[in-house]
Amino acid sequence: QSGKFSSRLVERDPKTEIGRLNRALNSMLDSIEGAVRGRDKTLTQMRRFVSDASHELRTPLVTVRGYAELYRMGAIKTKKDLNEAMQRIESEAIRMTGLVESLLTLTRMDEIGNLKLREQDLSEIASAVVKDASVANPKVRFLAQSSTSQIANVDGDRIKQVLTNLVNNAGRFSADGSEVQVAVSSANGKHRLEVIDHGEGIPEMMRAKVFDRFYRADSSRNRETGGSGLGLSIAKSIVNAHEGQIWIEETEGGGATFVIELPTKGPEVDLSTASIKTVTES
Repeated sequence: QSGKFSSRLVERDPKTEIGRLNRALNSMLDSIEGAVRGRDKTLTQMRRFVSDASHELRTPLVTVRGYAELYRMGAIKTKKDLNEAMQRIESEAIRMTGLVESLLTLTRMDEIGNLKLREQDLSEIASAVVKDASVANPKVRFLAQSSTSQIANVDGDRIKQVLTNLVNNAGRFSADGSEVQVAVSSANGKHRLEVIDHGEGIPEMMRAKVFDRFYRADSSRNRETGGSGLGLSIAKSIVNAHEGQIWIEETEGGGATFVIELPTKGPEVDLSTASIKTVTES
């Protein structure tokens, strides 16, 4: 039937010409059906992505337009009200800028050759991220742990972006006085970076979904903190561009551990003899 790719020819004796022809046609139909399903899945994802992006942009645009109309109608009369309106417009403009920049980052990550690769020390990147997070969120104790030598051929700015996103998320949803660790190690031909928190954790059924674009485990909580649901998606895109992997494990005793593995061609580190240095920022 027209447009129906699930039908197949009846299998015949493969030793006969008809049998070989039937097998070839069935194989061709398998390929066509797979291609059509892949196209349909891509179109569905694209429609959802455009819908989600439009929804995210609509909210701040409505806010900006509303305050502009109030000002035009003369409803904003006092200096206090005017300052408040300008602050809200600026806040929503910043939010839209962040969203657009995130979308551009995702687009660039899909392009080949976008990374600026050079040898860098992953331990130094982790320490810098921890120091920045400690200044931004002094209520949480951030630690960076790494073995002595962690040289990798990576785009340092992008890897720092990934760790910054993961560490800030961990700190944001951790209780005051709790601890967030960034551990860097190397073994079995892989560099391993772990961001470990002791918060509420992430249910196993959600661990794969949190990397989807615009996905939120708690919409209200993320909106209050200004999240767009793109941070983890960007992190995954950057890790994938490095031909690495990222996933979530449960922290022993409770919490979430984000694990990143990056390929390395350098010498493996013997973790049993490697000295450990700890950078602590209170």
